[in-house]
Amino acid sequence: MAFAINKVQSVGRTNPNAPEKKRSPLAGWLGKKPAPAPEDELPALDVAGGLNRALRSAQQHAERRAAPSIEENPVREALTAIEAALYAIDRVRDILEQACEVTISAKDVEDVGGRSLLAESYDELRLSINEALEKIDPRAAVLIGKGQRHIDVMLGGRTKYSVSPVRLDVSERGLDLPPPADAFATYDEIDDVLDHLDKALGRADRAAASYCRDAQYLIARMKAEAAANV
Repeated sequence: MAFAINKVQSVGRTNPNAPEKKRSPLAGWLGKKPAPAPEDELPALDVAGGLNRALRSAQQHAERRAAPSIEENPVREALTAIEAALYAIDRVRDILEQACEVTISAKDVEDVGGRSLLAESYDELRLSINEALEKIDPRAAVLIGKGQRHIDVMLGGRTKYSVSPVRLDVSERGLDLPPPADAFATYDEIDDVLDHLDKALGRADRAAASYCRDAQYLIARMKAEAAANV
């Protein structure tokens, strides 16, 4: 799955060729209605299709008027960091979905030993989220990895736009994914893990949607500046 700015809009998509919104894979286990409610829908996103095109378009405007390089353009720097963060969130979400599948499958296993093996698989996936975050692009790490900080973009005069970091590790302050302390010995523990996974998926999607909104705003400002200088 991939993230795209032009597909994370609260008013929905108008592109007939865009992929349908995905529903949380945990909706059925958590007693949610079969029909996808707004809170159950997970956005189908495509970074490369949205943000990259906007960056290329803005760069073409900049090149025509001999604008500063990327390193000297704070708006482009922020957009590049957002793009890298979206790709990293994409990876985290893939792992979460795999963890969902493993945990849901444990609901159908009567043998305690079999559920214990699935608990080990879940825990490996859970810990792999932290491992993935340790290897992400340094630009993405500013927003969702270690050494997080706000990215402050000066837009002229005293106007400043801040892009906020979001913690997405497995700690309580991040995705809040506890280890399977009882190795899925009880179905109550499985249900509890599923609940945490559902909330973690929501947190990852909200982070992606927030960064897409940040990017939309910054792209609009960059395009407006480019048009004003043509």
